[in-house]
Amino acid sequence: MSTRTTGSRPRLRLAIALLAVVLPVAACSGEGTGSSGTSGGAPRDGGTLLVGSEADPSCLDPQQTGQFGAVDISRSLVDGLTSQNPKTGKIVPWLAKSFTTSADGSAFTFVLREGATFSDGKPVDAAAVKTTFDNLVKLPANGAPSYLIGYKGTTITDAHRLTVKFSSANAQFLQATSTAGLGILSPASFKASVADRCRGAFIGSGPYVLDHYTTDQEVVLKKRKDYAWPSSIATNKGAAHLDEVKFSFIPEGGARTGALTSGQVQVAKALQPTDEAQFKGNGFRVLSAPGPGLVPPLSLNHKGILADYKVRAALLKGVDRQELVESVFSSSYKPATSILSSGTPYYKDFSDRLRYDPEGAKSLLDSAGWKPGKGGIRVKDGKPLALTWLIPAPMPPANEAVQQQLRKIGVDVKLKPVAPPVYVEQQQKGQFDLTAVGVTRADPDVLRNIFYSKGDNLWHLPAGKLDTYLEQQALATDAKTRQTAVTRAVEWILDHADTVPLYEGAQVHGVSDKVQGFGLDASNRLDLHDTWLG
Repeated sequence: MSTRTTGSRPRLRLAIALLAVVLPVAACSGEGTGSSGTSGGAPRDGGTLLVGSEADPSCLDPQQTGQFGAVDISRSLVDGLTSQNPKTGKIVPWLAKSFTTSADGSAFTFVLREGATFSDGKPVDAAAVKTTFDNLVKLPANGAPSYLIGYKGTTITDAHRLTVKFSSANAQFLQATSTAGLGILSPASFKASVADRCRGAFIGSGPYVLDHYTTDQEVVLKKRKDYAWPSSIATNKGAAHLDEVKFSFIPEGGARTGALTSGQVQVAKALQPTDEAQFKGNGFRVLSAPGPGLVPPLSLNHKGILADYKVRAALLKGVDRQELVESVFSSSYKPATSILSSGTPYYKDFSDRLRYDPEGAKSLLDSAGWKPGKGGIRVKDGKPLALTWLIPAPMPPANEAVQQQLRKIGVDVKLKPVAPPVYVEQQQKGQFDLTAVGVTRADPDVLRNIFYSKGDNLWHLPAGKLDTYLEQQALATDAKTRQTAVTRAVEWILDHADTVPLYEGAQVHGVSDKVQGFGLDASNRLDLHDTWLG
């Protein structure tokens, strides 16, 4: 959400990836004309799609940020070696027409399709893939760069055949090649600074190119008329139908809703739950999809008050997830039953460990020395049990409800919404007790992105067996071994109260019925290649 940097410039930019909520594979659901808004008529070319977006992402480079606002834009600018079917989770061809994995899971050979080019006219060839990956690993190992853990290099056989090699098995890599973060860039992109790439100075092979990016106002994309190499699951096999797509930044939810109602935009992203009903019919529909990956949580800084396991465990017991969903959200959401969303591969139900138990929470706080004090807030050694929750503005609707629930067990949660650049900076400096960081990706390796103590480790987790489990799931060469490692990692995180899962998130957008062929990819990013205006 910001590219402002002080101190370590790349680390702050990559922390932007942690502003996003990353979620599991699930088919979209839609009201009105169906999940993708197809009316049965033949697609029409031309026109401008007007999208009301929730914020200026500040960085568009998918290698540096994974937040929704950015990738919803960059997904149309870059193509992947593979794509992921949002209905089945299967990895299918895109820029690579075929791919194979070595028996030990450490090497991946891709055969590229012919004829694909970047928007600068250069061919999408093996050298471009190698250059992309060789440069990606130079960035801090957070977000997309972490997908290349153990990268040893890319060997080029000929212009269309290459092998990506790792020091050991890398179970998540093939799925990662379907994400925008591992989208292939023209070698000329890497002549630009990382700051300039954030502003859009990168060159992809996607169906659209960046026309302009005006800070705090808009991003405009224009179609590539010569585009002819979409994903193998795309309905449209040629250039995009739309002439251009305009993303207007409208941070206030009510203003986005009003813009959709009045016809100023045709898509309003991130509908508030209270606004969904008015767009089910009357010339509109709601496009929603549960998010794969990590559910929205309370992310806990293991320093200060939350270094005490008993306090963390009390928070885990003190949240009534069912009540939270019923009071704040719509039917598009449901209570968390694990750290992972139920649509994520290798998910298991751990709802028995997430039961609401306020008396158990109070007992834990009593035993930790926090006694009831004035106004119901607990006190220890003369100091109140107060926790600062760092929030990137605008504040999500659930935060005040969680604050009220935890007050019932004697915890004073102080909500601190700040501008996104300030959020990134303070998060990197550890200036918080609580924040809320999830990751939307249809692979359980999102656990390693967040909980690996050898990574950025924003939560100051101690090294331990959890690191081993996270490494084992990444190294697994068969489903059974990976399932065991993922399950052990989730059990460890819950047993140690290292996070507090809240609810299963969803991407919920209001869409005019004039918009056809509009949908989401497997990681819930906007898929605009098939979209047209009726």
